[in-house]
Order: sequence, then structure tokens, then C-alpha cells
Amino acid sequence: MRQNIIYLLLLASFTFTTTSCDKFLDRDPLGQIGQDEYFNSETNANSALMGMYRSMMNSYSYGQSTIIVPEFSARHVRHAAEYPEYENFATHQVQTINPWTANMWKALYTTINAANQIIDEVPKMTASMITDQKKNIFIGEAKFIRAFNYFFLVRAFGRIPLKVTYTQENSELDTKQSEKEEVYAQIISDLNDAINLLPAENTYTGDANRGRASHWAAKALLAKVYLYQAAFTNDYKNAASLSEEVLSSGKYNLPTAYPSIWTTQNSSEAIFEIQFDDQATNPLAAVSNDNATVLFLAKDSTLLDLYREGDQRKTFTVKKGSKNNYFMGKFPNFSPASQNVTAIRLAEIYLIHAEAKARIDNGVTQAAYNALKKVQERAGYTTPINDYNSLEVFIKAVQEEKERELLFEGETWFDYCRTKLALAKYSSLKDEKYFLYPIPAAEIGLGNNLTQNPGY
Repeated sequence: MRQNIIYLLLLASFTFTTTSCDKFLDRDPLGQIGQDEYFNSETNANSALMGMYRSMMNSYSYGQSTIIVPEFSARHVRHAAEYPEYENFATHQVQTINPWTANMWKALYTTINAANQIIDEVPKMTASMITDQKKNIFIGEAKFIRAFNYFFLVRAFGRIPLKVTYTQENSELDTKQSEKEEVYAQIISDLNDAINLLPAENTYTGDANRGRASHWAAKALLAKVYLYQAAFTNDYKNAASLSEEVLSSGKYNLPTAYPSIWTTQNSSEAIFEIQFDDQATNPLAAVSNDNATVLFLAKDSTLLDLYREGDQRKTFTVKKGSKNNYFMGKFPNFSPASQNVTAIRLAEIYLIHAEAKARIDNGVTQAAYNALKKVQERAGYTTPINDYNSLEVFIKAVQEEKERELLFEGETWFDYCRTKLALAKYSSLKDEKYFLYPIPAAEIGLGNNLTQNPGY
């Protein structure tokens, strides 16, 4: 696989324009900056950073595929035309030539390469070009985004190439696959660097406050990474302590009204939210509502059975529409499709803390229960602590609560695979080999020594 240099990044994937000058993405697009002008001023370095963020907004990345594909695997959604390349995810029979795994692979590595360029080039900038404070912030943001994208890749594909230096045009990408332990180590290193480089008091205002990587977003993501890493290290202490730091920081809170997380962009719950607007529109939101352009629908009415009566998440998350179809309610801003993507939010951190704390305490302690209870209370109900009569029952309950809370947010599939609960949840899933998607055949076909995942 080859990666283009950053000034071609937008041309290779999509073109966005922005409108208001107070939107943090409203900067000169990288395609208008000559290659010889890169990284010679704070303005241009910031433009490179904006290109990195924008690369995640296309339909092969967090604008659509990285959310909707895992939702097919979790059997939460269906395609209006029942295309096999999507439906095969739902039956856990993904083929090596599936176009969506190939598209996601390329899109995420494009973003990683954009981050790598910033990490490589910004440290070379002199004091006359940029202040040390801004230099640290830009590098910290790039390391967060690199970790964010590698985290998806390692969960989706397992052994992947670990590229941490910038690949220029016409140069070969070293495609040596790294074991998942090495990838996790790099992700953790990047996030720790981001925590140290990004100030605890956010220097951004407006939508950039939630739309750009921050000290607290890095801690929240790192807590989640540690939870996943613990599946093979059995060490949950870091996940528990970091999630507690975020919860006690006072930076975020759970809005009383659950729908407001999506009807109000950048809510008080949002820790990191990928920004779209009326011009830079959300490709998934545009095709996920009850109108003539719909492509992705909620699977069917059985999704309503996940929720108790009175749960305020129920009627908002799964909406009945025309022709007995059901729709994903978390994309209300679809005309134009200005809906942001809530990539990291506080409710998930409560649920991470509930599980991690219970595991390190080896039981359903009050502290673990209280974290779960916070999410349930906002939904409109609570389950008494005595109903969780074992650690195993509690862990399963937390995961099922996470499914209800994060439905249509691209998390359930990976979370159930993490604990192997997926084998019990999905009758078509017969072997944990299929927790991973196949390495795209096109990447293997390039002859760069990639080996296919077992079972494909």
C-alpha cells in the first residue's frame, strides 16, 4: 500500500468547504498550500492539522463506514437494498474482497499518515515560526488522532502494519505486520504523550473545544484502550483509575435529557465529537433517515426489546417510520446533514469505570455499581445492586447497558468480542477467529508480505 503526502489527502478522498469563520475547520484547505510552504508558519501547520481532522469525515472513515460496519456486525442495522457486501458483516461471513474493509483500511491509514507528517515536521519548526506551546499542542493532537485510528484498526483487523513515520509520495510503506500487543503499546505511548503535551485547561473555544483532541479526551480514550488491552493482560487498574480521573474532573456531565446529546451539538457530555456542518456534511446522517435517500435502517422492531418501558433512550434511539421501517434516531440533523459524530462521551466512561472497578475489586462493590447506576438513572430506571449476584452477572449487565446506551455508535460489536460474549449473542458467529475482519485482499495482493487473518 502507498500513502499520498498530506497535500493530496483531500483530493484523494473528498473535498469539503466551510462557511462561518467561527467554525474551527474554517481554514485554508491543504490543497491550496504549496508543498514548499508546509510547516514554515503556525498557520500552515494548523492547516495540516485541519487536513488530518477532515480526513476522518469522509464516508470511508468516521463519516460512515467505521460506524456503520461494526453496527452490521452487531446485527443492529440493515441496508435498504440488502447488498451482500454489507449483509455479510451481519452473518459474520465477510469475504477478503469486501470493499468496505478495504475502504476503511485505506482511509484510516491516510489519516495516520497525515498525523505522522505533523509529528515528524512540527518539531523541526523554529521559534520564529511557532511557539513552543502551540508546537506541543499540535503534536499532542496528532498523537491522539494517530492513536484513535490505530485503535479502530487493531480491534478490527488484529495484526496490522504499525507505521509511525511519515510516508511521502512515491515511497513504499513498510507493511510488516505487528502483533496486537505492539500496536497497543504504541497507542498507549501516543496517548500518554498527548496527555503530557495537551494542557488540562483547554485552550480552544466554541466547537473546537469538543472537536479537537484534548488532554481529557486523551485520558478518556486511554481508559478505553486499557480496558481492551486488559482482555489479554488481565490488568484493569489503569482503566479504572483513568476513567475515575475523567469522571471527577468536573469537565463533563450527563445532560438530563438523553436526546439532547444529538439534538444539541457538542453537548456537556461530549468529550470528543467529530464536527460536521451545513457544508461539510455527515455522509451517514444523510442516508439514515425516513426519506427517499435512505440506505441504512435500524434492523427491525426487535431492537426495541433491548429497552425497558419508560427508558427514555428507547423511543429516541429506535424510531418507527414509513413502510414499517425502523430508523436510527441518533442522526436527527439530516437536512442538511450537519450531525456531529459523538466519538467519545461521558456515559461510556461511566460504564468503563463500572466494569474495570468491579474487576479489580473482584466483586460488585458500591463504587462499581454507582458508576452503572449513573447511566441507568439518566435513562429513567435503576436495577438494585443485589440483583447482580456475581461478578460475571454484573460484567454482562454492564456490557448490555453499554449496548443500549451506545446503540448505533459503532461500539457494541467490538465490546462483545472483547469479552467473547459475541459468541453467545450471535448465532451465526461460530468461532472467535471471526471477531476480526479479513485483511483486504487488495493489500495482500500488493506483495508486501501481509498475511491473512486465520479463517479467511
